This record gives sequence, C-alpha cells and structure tokens, in this order.
Amino acid sequence: MAGLASTLAAASCSSERPAPPAESGAGGAPTPEPSPGFVFGESDVSGPNGGSEAVDSAGCLGETRQAEAIDLDMYVMLDLSGSMLDPLPAALSPSTKWDAVRGSLESFVRAPDTTGIGIGLQYFPQASADVPFACASNADCGSGGPCTSSLCVAEGRLDSAEGGSLEFQRATGDGGTLCASDADCQTSGGSCRALPGACVFPAQASRTDPSAHFANVSDSPETSVATALCESQQDCAGIPDSRCEVVGLCSLAPAQCTPSVGCPSEAGICQPFPYTCAGYTSCDTARYAEPAVPISDAATHGDTLIASLRAQLPVGATPTGPALQGAIEHARVWAEQHPGRQVVTVLATDGFPTVCEPVEIPDVAELARLGASGPLPVRTFVIGVFGDADLGADGQARLDQLARAGGTARALVVNTAGDVASDFLAALNAIRSTAVSCDFQLETDAGLDLDRVNLRLTDAAGATLELPSVSDGSACGDSAGWYYVRDAAGVPVQLRVCPATCEQLERERARVDLQIGCVTRIR
Repeated sequence: MAGLASTLAAASCSSERPAPPAESGAGGAPTPEPSPGFVFGESDVSGPNGGSEAVDSAGCLGETRQAEAIDLDMYVMLDLSGSMLDPLPAALSPSTKWDAVRGSLESFVRAPDTTGIGIGLQYFPQASADVPFACASNADCGSGGPCTSSLCVAEGRLDSAEGGSLEFQRATGDGGTLCASDADCQTSGGSCRALPGACVFPAQASRTDPSAHFANVSDSPETSVATALCESQQDCAGIPDSRCEVVGLCSLAPAQCTPSVGCPSEAGICQPFPYTCAGYTSCDTARYAEPAVPISDAATHGDTLIASLRAQLPVGATPTGPALQGAIEHARVWAEQHPGRQVVTVLATDGFPTVCEPVEIPDVAELARLGASGPLPVRTFVIGVFGDADLGADGQARLDQLARAGGTARALVVNTAGDVASDFLAALNAIRSTAVSCDFQLETDAGLDLDRVNLRLTDAAGATLELPSVSDGSACGDSAGWYYVRDAAGVPVQLRVCPATCEQLERERARVDLQIGCVTRIR
C-alpha cells in the first residue's frame, strides 16, 4: 500500500520479576526504551486469533491483532433557521440550502456504508410552548412577546439640504429596540409603537431622484441610511412629498421593499414583512437534548429519519449554544447507556449564533470542550453551509475553534457557490470515516497492565513513530498522540487517537493493529 501502512501498537508486560525502568509520558504511560524493555519484532510466533506475537528481552509475550473499530452512533443537531431557505445560485438544483442539506441526509441514511451506524436527529431552533412564530402585534404573542413590529421610537429633526427641516419617527438604540410597553424604552429612549411602514418618495415625487426610494433621515446620508418610520400618513407630514407605505421583504433576498420601492433585480417579489414573536425561540437546553428521532441503527430507521426531514419547514433564529449543549448532554447519556459504542455529535449550521446565551463563539466552544473531556468524552464535528459573504474573513477560523474544542481537527465548510448537496454528503461521509478510524476496542484481558501501554505507528518502510499518551482529548492540541476514554468510575473503556493522528490514519487508509501486552511467558 502506498503511503503510510500504519500499525497502532499497544504494548504491556506483566511478569514475576520487576519491570525495567521507563520514563513516564503524559497520562502515566511510559515510553519504552530500546533495551531493556519491550522490543517489537525481536521474535515472532503465531498467536491466537490469527495475530502474531513478539517476545521481549524479559520473556514477555505480546500479541498483535488487527484493531477492531468501535461501533458508531451519531446525534445530528441540524440548523432549521429561516436562512436555510435562502436560494442557491440559479444554475444549481436543488434551489435552497434546506433542499440540498435534506437531500444529502436522505442519501446518507440510505447508503450501504451507514449500515450499523446509529443515527439520531434534532433540529434548532425549537419553539417555545404556546408561542406562535408570526404576529402582527404584541397581543398575538402573549407571554412570548414582544412582536418584532413594535419598536422604541423617538421624534427626530434634521436640517434639509433644500432649506427648512425634516421631522420624523426614528428607531432608537443600536439597530432598534423591541418593546412591549414604554417601560422597555427607558434605556434607549422614546416610546413603544408599532410602525409597520416607512416614508418613501414615490416615482417622480423627488426633485433629486426620479426613482422611488426610502426617505433617508441619517445625519450622514453619504455613508449611512436611517429610515423614517410611520403608521399613517400623519407620521410622514414632516417630510415633504413623501408617502407612508407598508414595508415588505423581497422573496429571494434580505432586502426591504414597498409597493413603490420595488425589489432589486433577481431579488424576487415584494411580500409582507414576516414579523415574529421575539420569544418564539426556546433557549431551554432540555428541548434540544430530547431527540426528534432517537438514535437507532435499525433497518427501518432510515425511513423514520427521512419522514422527519420531509416534515420540517425552516423558520426562526439560531440558538447554537443551547442546541449544542443539549446535543452533547443527550450523546453523553446515550454513551453511558451503550458503553460498547462511540458516540459523537454533529453540529450542522448555516450561521453563527443569534439568540440565547451563549452567543459568543469562545463561550460556545467551551461547551464543546467540556463535552469532549472528562468521563466518556463526546466529540463534536462541525459542518458549516456558508457563502463567502456570510463566512467573512474569520468565519472558517471561528468554526474551526468550535471543532477543535470539540476534539476534532477542523470544521467542514460547504460553500453555497458549489454543489451543496454533493459537498454536504461528502462532509457527512468524512465524519463517518474519521470517527470509525480513531476509536478502538480496549482489550481487558487478565494481566494487561494499563499503566504500561504504548502506541506506535509503523510506515510501509518499517520506520516507527512512538505516540505519547495524554490525559484526555483536551490535551491533544495539534500533536500526534492517544488517550483512554474512561467511564464514570475512571476506568479505561476505549482507546482513542488524537485528531492529528486520526487525520493521518484516515488520509492514508491505514491498517490499524493493536499490540496487546503479555498473554503468557516463554522460557
């Protein structure tokens, strides 16, 4: 085999006389010396289970056998926010991000390669109980208000370039402050009003611009735009020649429009503005820890997953923090109940956090770090579906921060300018392959001294690389190595290699063998 023909070797020896001294590596596992100590390949004999055995200078017999990967379970936390309905380039089919992602997941669960893999599914955001999504006023939302149609507004005045001054209603605060009553506006100023319209200059009404446009009441009209809000024509009386028109949203782009101010080219048609209840999104972690489709590897499970996917309609914001925390909590409970399987979470999202604490990436990454450490660590894989503009200059780095904190090497980003359906499916398959390449059964044969286990890689030329042990996944960093996965009592139950080593194994499609200590003595 070209490239790295790797062998993972775990060596341990138990004999009647004291073991030779060795330097302890991180995590309490010693690094073997050439002599005295365990010498790989000094003498090979036929071992049980079709393996080979090597005798060390102290007379211990070590067994080598092909490593057995641990069965995999995946708990997928899937973004169902409204932006998943954003259209893909016209030349691509399917037409929206959601169509592409849903189709990829359906193909994944149908594929023969996923047979035996347990898959569970939940979506974010989850809706708060008894809170509707759409609203026209605060009364529609009840305890889940306010409605996004209600803002803190104040009267403004601006000197006009044509002489005189303009008087208008303007949103207060940075980007507007939602309110249910005037009391909510004490900090930002103004009063609470529902103002669904904006003052616009209809066609031919403005002396300076023959096209219809929003009245700009910014102090710096060359660099910013501030809209004059209105409920009726009376609110626009202070802006000569303007008219109050109900504001809508373009169907194919996040652009505002009115009956006179049309949508830009290729932005679709003007539709009613989708006002929503601010309390619609649930921030309750328990809602996300409860799966929409429980983890299962049953033969009929794919049909259940597909039916769930086809019943969803993206809507709402992006509560990444509680969604990820809930996913990790569910995966950890599942891992405790199924100790013979490895469990990972997959966070698939098309945006960064917008609601529910925590919303800052370092704080969300801390949730992933805690999940990947301690007893029965649960790794977090990250798939992002982003266009270049949405990703920005630091978007990849921010997503990578989440992935590394979750014990995986990097985030997998699917660019919306490409073939989203194919690339998202490739990302899922990469996660599947990586996960099953890096977790191995830990032999618990009598006499195996877990404090004297070492791993090493052997390439096609016979060169070896000793892998140091580390305390847990959080100690891996960017270096090669391995660690024990331990149960709640601290007892090792699995062997797991660090992300950097895992990437190498997956890239080279290497055979992985375990050298499992002393099974007898030869004299």
